[in-house]
Amino acid sequence: MGKAHGLAKEKLYVLYDGYCNLCLASVAKLKELPSRADLQFIQIQQLESVEDSVQLLPRSTKLDMAVLYEKMHVVDDQGKLYAGADGVVRILRTVKGFRWLSAFYRIPGMSRIADRLYRYVANRRYEWFGSTEQSCSINGCDLPKSREERNTHGK
Repeated sequence: MGKAHGLAKEKLYVLYDGYCNLCLASVAKLKELPSRADLQFIQIQQLESVEDSVQLLPRSTKLDMAVLYEKMHVVDDQGKLYAGADGVVRILRTVKGFRWLSAFYRIPGMSRIADRLYRYVANRRYEWFGSTEQSCSINGCDLPKSREERNTHGK
């Protein structure tokens, strides 16, 4: 089912940290990849007021901002929340060429391993990948320049 049958694509809302360079790079890459879902990218910083979260998310439930900053979250059309590795797998199931990776998640014990790995990286994301000075706008952002670009333009 999908566009070929006259039905709209499912919509997934990807909630991410707009200060995190790893998160920004991941979102930029996801925007380039073909997906069977309509992926809507929303920075956690946009949800910090109650009015915004009601307007931006379907069937929005009360969101704990501290928990949102710990992991990426994905919300589907029905308001179901997928966090961390579960969210990554939920997105992978919609991206052409990556769906097969989500099958590994069903192997007994893999969801626990994936979640631990996700938490390990997430807890070190600022240390390893840095952060932006401020969050990007609703319409997107420019990723920080690479070291080579900064050196070229700084000369």
